[in-house]
Amino acid sequence: MATTIKDIAMMCGVGVSTVSRAINGHPDINPATREKIMKVVEETGFVPNASARSLKQSESNNVALIVKGIANPFFTRMIHVLEDSIEKKGCATILRHVASDQDEVHIAAGLAAERKLKGIIFLGGNFTHDGMQLKNLGVPYVFSTIGMDSDGKDPVIANVSVDDVEAAKMAISYLIESGHRRIGLIAEGIDVPSVGQLRYRGYCEAFKEHGLEIDHRLITQVSDGEEHYTMENGYKAAKILLRTVPDLSAIFCFSDVLAMGACRAITDHGKKIPEDVSVVGFDGIEDAKYFIPRLTTIRQPVDEIARETIDMLFGMIEGKTPGRRVLMQAQLVLGESTANGPFRH
Repeated sequence: MATTIKDIAMMCGVGVSTVSRAINGHPDINPATREKIMKVVEETGFVPNASARSLKQSESNNVALIVKGIANPFFTRMIHVLEDSIEKKGCATILRHVASDQDEVHIAAGLAAERKLKGIIFLGGNFTHDGMQLKNLGVPYVFSTIGMDSDGKDPVIANVSVDDVEAAKMAISYLIESGHRRIGLIAEGIDVPSVGQLRYRGYCEAFKEHGLEIDHRLITQVSDGEEHYTMENGYKAAKILLRTVPDLSAIFCFSDVLAMGACRAITDHGKKIPEDVSVVGFDGIEDAKYFIPRLTTIRQPVDEIARETIDMLFGMIEGKTPGRRVLMQAQLVLGESTANGPFRH
């Protein structure tokens, strides 16, 4: 019986598409893998037929970019860098916006059924998904900017993000050590498996490590809607905090956009920033540098996250590297929106 391309793939421990790329001289393959495949091809006397040779032409060059929260300016830079990197790989980007009440993996599965995909990148959304549903996607995928829980139970292992727990803890510890105790929190998603839940955990851990009790009146979540991270939501949430906890001296927001809205609410309330209320954002978007006052924020390394995401995805596509979990360090960037609090001696 003649050797088939599937036999070659099994002998080499790679996929059929990888064998096809090696046979067709595709540049997008590890040289060592190509050499291994071609050696087996020679030893078995395998002769590729026309359909095998045509696999190269029939392979998809589409990479889906599934974005949950596309209105958040933080994703603007991410999308730009990812699209540029995907294009340099000789592929096209299919950009799909997912509403806050939609399941991003379900949307991705539908897209994979409609359009032949090379890989999928998820931006935003939750970190807990059904393992079988993920497996059934049938293509490599990476969850980017989506922090993972540390309990090890989640099936998602291809992930690139900052350490959201430590990043939030860094922000709150800075405020506490600057003399603040009444620190308001403008949050989103603390009750669901999301980056919001991880950042809330960091908020709580910072208070605990400094021996302080949490007043839950200081915590408010933005209202439900199509997009959570908006200036309007930040404004409304800050108005609630200022009305219910008049003695707060600082506010930590889960995004820079929320922080900008909060700043407006503070000034409308007749208070000054940072003299009366300090404000810390999260993301480090470009606008935060030019906002008045310039925001103190937790900066996410956008370019580095995007680069690692692309390297990981295409490493999986090419069979070079498995999916893995990569945590990057965020940075506290001091601006003009924070000052010492009433307990700084």
